[in-house]
Amino acid sequence: MLVKNKKKKEINIFKNVPNITDMLMPDVLQEKKDYICLGYNKYSRTFVITVYPENTWISWLDDLFNIGNINISVKIEPSNNGSVINQLTKKLVQCQSEYATYSRQRQYFTSS
Repeated sequence: MLVKNKKKKEINIFKNVPNITDMLMPDVLQEKKDYICLGYNKYSRTFVITVYPENTWISWLDDLFNIGNINISVKIEPSNNGSVINQLTKKLVQCQSEYATYSRQRQYFTSS
């Protein structure tokens, strides 16, 4: 009797197990002109503010939070110390000059 040695095909039990990226990625990802669709009834839109307003106050971002489910992240990039010092010095001299001019004008108009 001749019996052929048949090798049993090894079955990979981990073949259909999703990896971490499969679990984190949405089912649908559609990129449109002004928004991204991340699955059923989930949309994302990004707004970028590159410069903060000149005048801020406590809770100045509350209007954004009142819109609904919103996430805000802040990215701060460090600047060169020399350029920051130069810009602040320039602004300080400008403010002092405007204050001196305002003081002289005020003295002129109050003494007349």
